[in-house]
Amino acid sequence: MTIRTTFPTDLPAIRRLLQENRHSFLACGLEDVPDLLGKAGAALGLLPGEEAGVWGFVAFDAPARNAAAGSLPDGALRVALIGRQTPDGASLAPLISQAIASLHATGQPFQLTALTGEGWLAGSLAAQGFVLTDHLCFYQRTRHNLPESRTRGLLRPLRQDEIAGLIVLDRLAFPPLWRMSEAELWELCFTCRVQAAAVDGQLAGYAALSLHPTADRQDDNQAQLSRLAVHPDFQGRGIGRQLLSESIAYAHAQGCYRILLNTPESNPTAQHLYESLHFRRHGARVPVWVYCGPSG
Repeated sequence: MTIRTTFPTDLPAIRRLLQENRHSFLACGLEDVPDLLGKAGAALGLLPGEEAGVWGFVAFDAPARNAAAGSLPDGALRVALIGRQTPDGASLAPLISQAIASLHATGQPFQLTALTGEGWLAGSLAAQGFVLTDHLCFYQRTRHNLPESRTRGLLRPLRQDEIAGLIVLDRLAFPPLWRMSEAELWELCFTCRVQAAAVDGQLAGYAALSLHPTADRQDDNQAQLSRLAVHPDFQGRGIGRQLLSESIAYAHAQGCYRILLNTPESNPTAQHLYESLHFRRHGARVPVWVYCGPSG
């Protein structure tokens, strides 16, 4: 069984595998697949013989060097494929092993995550040292009523000169696995509507909301709560509820009555807040698999 790293010239064979596979996992767009080739973190399984066909493909995106403070650079599983024709005893485990080895060869610390509930993947991930660490839970709110608003602190749009403070707040509010990098938070601030909560002039919390209206049916309009964080010094004062209530009201004002969010299962406080404002579990929870590479 031949397993090797990938090259950009492998794209046609991988496209055929995408069209004709027995099992598939995709956490990226098809247009993103070419960017994963020829880099550390990807591996290919070749069929025997002269046809040079492929039976399997695995790709993690390269761990970002601009990791959040206190966190390892993080890469995620983006593609996992098993073809209809596979050698006897073939599994994704050796491909995952090759992909991880190529990342180890960089000599840099890293952490890999795989958000997947695919049973055919779980065994291969566990065999290569991934640990089931948490589950991601999904919620939606479809009620048209607005929650009661209570004023505890000042809500206003986040100012650009406060982004540095928001980055510090986010690091304090979340454990390492769920922290965003500085680059991700900057992007969040420019792609979402971000409301800040200020108490005595200090940034106490923020909520980031994105709207996804549809042109055809207004009933399909939806919003996504991308982030909700409260500084530990101000937790327990109702600031998170105020931020969430205001985000719901804004989404309704824009014609978006379906509001989506996700949260780790390990955060029951957040779950209680969402459920108290009529968010309900939606869909299956997704296992969070984590692999920690060298610490440097």
